[in-house]
Amino acid sequence: MSLLTWILFFLLQPSTPASTAPTKHFSPPPLNPHPKEALHVTVSFDRPEDASRYTVAMKARYWNQQRECGYVEPDWNRRFVYPEGIVDIPNQSRRADRAEFDIYLDRYIRGTCSWEFASPDFTIRDTYTGIELTGDWGLRDDLNPGAEYRAICPFRRSKYSKGCFGRHPVPDSPWHNQIPAENRIPITVRVSQNSTSLRQRVPGFFDNFLEPVTPSEPTSSASPSETHL
Repeated sequence: MSLLTWILFFLLQPSTPASTAPTKHFSPPPLNPHPKEALHVTVSFDRPEDASRYTVAMKARYWNQQRECGYVEPDWNRRFVYPEGIVDIPNQSRRADRAEFDIYLDRYIRGTCSWEFASPDFTIRDTYTGIELTGDWGLRDDLNPGAEYRAICPFRRSKYSKGCFGRHPVPDSPWHNQIPAENRIPITVRVSQNSTSLRQRVPGFFDNFLEPVTPSEPTSSASPSETHL
């Protein structure tokens, strides 16, 4: 065989079905009938009157990043795929000015390849226009028991509306300066003190790779006087 034939042979091998390949399950694991580990999150409007127009929704991503639970796509990009899913978290509050969510860390239960909690994300929706802004929230520090996060969600009648601003102030730009004060919605996100602390992160596939080793001292090149003795 020519070199090109050998290369094509090895590239096409992973795309052929293997009768001995282990069966992998990518459907959601069974729900835990008695979950106990939860993040109790409250999203409230700092101005109660904003609750008559705006609503809050919460989603959470669950996945498993263990190598034995995923697979490599058979096409040319060779992307490693993990089983995952995004679920809607119901609002438990009966008050209009605040939303309360119980995000369970132990939502799923399965002996192998169970899904772990990955990250949450909330949206603020303008019920008059249908525009939704996402919150710049959900890092590990945001989810510690007792953590508090404040943000401004500037709404403008435009499909190019940005998200909420909590880690940085609303930009001082002509586009944002046209948004009136009544459409700049201040919110506060609180994680209850009785929430469960996040679990240690489960190692993923790429955690098995060694980091590149760098020399402790830079190598110095020889001077011209040393090379011409």
